[in-house]
Amino acid sequence: MYGRYNPPFSVEQEEIAISVEKTGEQWIYRRTLGTENVEKIILGDEKCLIINPVEPLNTPKEITPNLLIEFEKHLLLSGGAKRKIFLTFPIEIGVFIADKEEKNLQLLDVLSLVKQKFTLYGEVSNGVICKHWKSQIYSISPSPNPLQEGIIELTLRNTSSDWASISKVVFSAYGMKLYYAGDVFMRARMDILNRNTAETGFDLQHLSGELKSSSLKDFKSRKEAFGVYSLQKLGFVPLKFYMGWGF
Repeated sequence: MYGRYNPPFSVEQEEIAISVEKTGEQWIYRRTLGTENVEKIILGDEKCLIINPVEPLNTPKEITPNLLIEFEKHLLLSGGAKRKIFLTFPIEIGVFIADKEEKNLQLLDVLSLVKQKFTLYGEVSNGVICKHWKSQIYSISPSPNPLQEGIIELTLRNTSSDWASISKVVFSAYGMKLYYAGDVFMRARMDILNRNTAETGFDLQHLSGELKSSSLKDFKSRKEAFGVYSLQKLGFVPLKFYMGWGF
């Protein structure tokens, strides 16, 4: 389903059906997901639609820019160690309208096949609301359904001299860079600062320069996805997340 579409078109996969057809001088965008129906009018020609995975923090509405991934099992990382693991994260699908050069994007629609859940990270009085997801820990890249789950390659680095017991990780959507082809992928890091604090972030450089070191197959075929938060970002926003209430 991911890719570029020139109207008129119709595409269906799993529970999702998306179409654009011309009626008189206007284009009609229609989308169904289960019992939910969306219909919008598009005025203007020479446009295309781009469907790609986006940051998983837009549905049912933009409640929080923070994603908390809970590990199914606790992980212990020795002092000074650096290791790589793989996690899954929930997928949301963005539909953008753009010109033929894929510029001047406008978000048209966003949807998800995944059940939405939220949680509190930190104390009740001053903690932060996060989108919640639970993931297994993988030593090699898994193969989830790309319309429902993506893959995070997470580099853990314990900068302290103590053992670190890790049960969760929190990310900010503003730093996310998603890539897709047969799967949906992003690369992140978590730096353990001491027993209770850590800092997370994403690799913001284009990943093509690291193809030889990537453990994932067919990486050259991946395309960088257009994001919702990158379109909205104005002024200074934190690209990293400081985990001050433990991990």
